[in-house]
Amino acid sequence: MKNMIKLPVIVLGLMLLLTGTTQKVMAQDENVSMQTFYDELSPYGTWIQDQQYGYVWRPDVDQQDFRPYYSNGHWAMTEYGNTWVSDYDWGWAPFHYGRWVTDRYNQWMWIPDTTWGPAWVNWRSGGGYYGWAPLGPGLGVNVSIGFNIPDFWWVFTPQASIYINRFPRYYSNRNYGYLGQTTIINNVYVRGNRSYYSGPRRDEIRRVTNRDVRIYNIDRSNRPGRSYVSNNSIHMYNPRPNRNVDNRNAAPRNVQRGDIGRPGDRPDRNGDNRNAGQNRNDQNRNDQNRNGMDQRNADQNPNARNRNFGGDQNRNERGERPQDQQRVGEVQQRPDMNRGQRSPEDQQRMQAQNQQRQEQMQQRQGQQNQERQQREQGQRSQEQMQQMQQQRQERSQQMQQRQAQQNQERQQREQGQRSQEQMQQRQAQQNQERQQQAQQQQQQRQQQMQQRQEQQNQQRQQQAQQQQQRQMERPQRQERVSPPARTAENNGGGARESSRPGRG
Repeated sequence: MKNMIKLPVIVLGLMLLLTGTTQKVMAQDENVSMQTFYDELSPYGTWIQDQQYGYVWRPDVDQQDFRPYYSNGHWAMTEYGNTWVSDYDWGWAPFHYGRWVTDRYNQWMWIPDTTWGPAWVNWRSGGGYYGWAPLGPGLGVNVSIGFNIPDFWWVFTPQASIYINRFPRYYSNRNYGYLGQTTIINNVYVRGNRSYYSGPRRDEIRRVTNRDVRIYNIDRSNRPGRSYVSNNSIHMYNPRPNRNVDNRNAAPRNVQRGDIGRPGDRPDRNGDNRNAGQNRNDQNRNDQNRNGMDQRNADQNPNARNRNFGGDQNRNERGERPQDQQRVGEVQQRPDMNRGQRSPEDQQRMQAQNQQRQEQMQQRQGQQNQERQQREQGQRSQEQMQQMQQQRQERSQQMQQRQAQQNQERQQREQGQRSQEQMQQRQAQQNQERQQQAQQQQQQRQQQMQQRQEQQNQQRQQQAQQQQQRQMERPQRQERVSPPARTAENNGGGARESSRPGRG
């Protein structure tokens, strides 16, 4: 009875212990300070205050080539599923916390969050390829709040190349074909109250790559820096949780104001706006220089911004006065008055200047067209190189599959030949055994016949000997019987002789 009472108490205690442990783990994930992200990512990028998403971070990378979960890193299999291992010094944060989004100029921005994950991506598979794309804001496992993943966010690679150390440069103009032949992978890893898209399973990757898939352990350290693989562990920086953290007051020290816009507001990545990248870089450099100067002035004199703002406002107010407007109108009318008073020489000069300008514009347009053609040729050559590489990889996969099939067929043939040889050997053994048995039976029969003949011969000899003995015994018997008869005869004759009377 006492044991029956103790058992429910023990089970209840274990349940409470497990519940407390799970809450402790989840608390560690959610008590990361946002100020840690603001401070430690500032040397590697720019913080921007957006009207829609709040503080977002733009990394200092080549935005034309950069792609989250593709550039400068690789995939590895862990207990959480496929985990991204970044080679950036700042990769511990944007690839395991928060969400990625693009602005209207197709620049990648990171929205911070405090929940850790192996990789916040969505997965696709089909046609010999794996694909993945960052989960945008409001997206999670079985959660989609007003956001769809754009097509150009996806990247695809042959299934055999999923675990290579560095991916080649990617072009998204072929995504339409890949998206048509692939489907979503819904494999989910659940731990406590957290769910992660784990991507393709270990068995599937082992099957398509014909190689063993190692499962690594995640070793979270307190030292900032890039992640690295050592033996069977992935060492990854994890900020220390703080139970008393208040993220409402956290903010970056240096912030730019901007509006990244919605992904649908941006121009096409491979569209007609080819000079957008150059203009955007120039604008970004000017904005950074201007913001840097404003920040330095603000640090030296806190009231500088207010004075400048007031000065701009006063200048605008002066420009709106009637006297200033009258002067501006006079200045605008002077060229019209001078045009009617120009001499033929001035007109010829103007015509020559216009011709020069037109020629210069034509030359510039020609140069721009040449540059565009060169860029397009470079892109085409790179695309061709990528296509060649992908074709080579596909061919290598096909060759591997063919070799595997041939090996299987060879093994089956060898097994069939072995089975045939074994059957032949068994038949030969059975024939030998039968022959041996027949020989043994013949020998036994011959021996039996010989024994019978010997027995018969012996019997015959014995019979002959017996007959001879009998024949030998008969005269002896006769001799033994005949003397008494003779004596009787002799005795009878004498009596007669004696009984007869004499004649004389």
